[in-house]
Amino acid sequence: MASAALVLCLSATACTKAAGASGGHLNPTGRLPTASPVAAPVFQPDVLAQYRRFHQVVEAGLATGDSSQVPLVATGSEAAFLKHEVAENEREGVIVRGHAVPHPHLASVRPEEAQIVDCVMAAGPYTFRRDTGKRVGGEPPAPRHYLIYAAMTHSDGTWKVSSVATPKDNRC
Repeated sequence: MASAALVLCLSATACTKAAGASGGHLNPTGRLPTASPVAAPVFQPDVLAQYRRFHQVVEAGLATGDSSQVPLVATGSEAAFLKHEVAENEREGVIVRGHAVPHPHLASVRPEEAQIVDCVMAAGPYTFRRDTGKRVGGEPPAPRHYLIYAAMTHSDGTWKVSSVATPKDNRC
């Protein structure tokens, strides 16, 4: 965590031009230009915690048919998609169980947005009939790792997942 903050700090200040800098021209006065303070980099340690909570809420929502917690961890089209999936499963009379173990890394963070790269280990999904409890469909895929890119938005005072994408070749 400390190394991520250091890299973020270095990248935030490396490309910042100090006020009064010569712009690459020689300043023969021998005095350093006065610099305005550089804004401290934004680092929100709760971004990754909220991303992990997102996975928990998705699992619980699909397993129980209750999407009421989705707005606490997702926003925009991602929240709408998850609510739609839970409602669709409810109409079909099924529940979906599985488990994901995220291993997220913060790729970038700004005051209102963050990008996460994750190699999530997922088992399932296992689909069951709500009325009988019997499993539906063929064998689920074996547990494996999936590459996920997630965008987080700072919304309503907390970080929320705004989009999730998996590349065509989603191996980690």
